[in-house]
Amino acid sequence: MVSKKVYISSDGFMAFVDRVHKKHVQATAFFRYFAQEQYQLYTNPLTVNETYMTIYNTISPSLARDFLRATDLSGINIIFPENADIKAAIKIIETSNSVDLTFSKALMAVMCNKKSIPQIMTYEFLHALYGLQLFYLPV
Repeated sequence: MVSKKVYISSDGFMAFVDRVHKKHVQATAFFRYFAQEQYQLYTNPLTVNETYMTIYNTISPSLARDFLRATDLSGINIIFPENADIKAAIKIIETSNSVDLTFSKALMAVMCNKKSIPQIMTYEFLHALYGLQLFYLPV
């Protein structure tokens, strides 16, 4: 059975919110599919903050506020990191040879592994941590 849990990354939110984003149509299709198939969506406070700040700085403060309001009213589960999650993310960064692995991405991977979330909606490079996979719409 395929898991119906998906983590939404900051760039996934941005593609959905920003109508001129090159992946906006695809992101809209993803969210429509998530709603139709009753997927459980997850994110964390760092991702919400990254998205908020990007919208605030590149589009408008009022849309950034609307994003926060929509996130609060939506069915998206915000999972909060524990001390052990933060330490595990730091350890991943310390032992990794990758220069593009950020703390936010490492923490995302740790939290997804802990909550058994196997797929991530992102348009950026996804590091192969804990067997995480990109979410693709079924054909």
